[in-house]
Amino acid sequence: MIQLLAFLFDALTYLLRLYSILLFAAAVLRMARADETSIIGRMVFPLTDPPANFLSRKFPKLRMYSSGAYIDFSPLVLIISVELIIMLIGRVRIIFGA
Repeated sequence: MIQLLAFLFDALTYLLRLYSILLFAAAVLRMARADETSIIGRMVFPLTDPPANFLSRKFPKLRMYSSGAYIDFSPLVLIISVELIIMLIGRVRIIFGA
């Protein structure tokens, strides 16, 4: 039973790490103004955009007055949230002894 629990914790941690990498890749692609119809864009953006769009509606964007552009912090908030969840899973794993 403990081995199954350890496997589940590891699998969830690896999936969240992969998602964190995808969030970072999406942020870099957005800064580079990558085309959303490219092969990489079609793989990354559908996975990362729904939570990022949700957070973009909840948090205001920071406006740069010199250029009139906006800075969207939703990818950063998502990456920090995913990393906090990974740390929480590690603590729960220690508590259960898995």
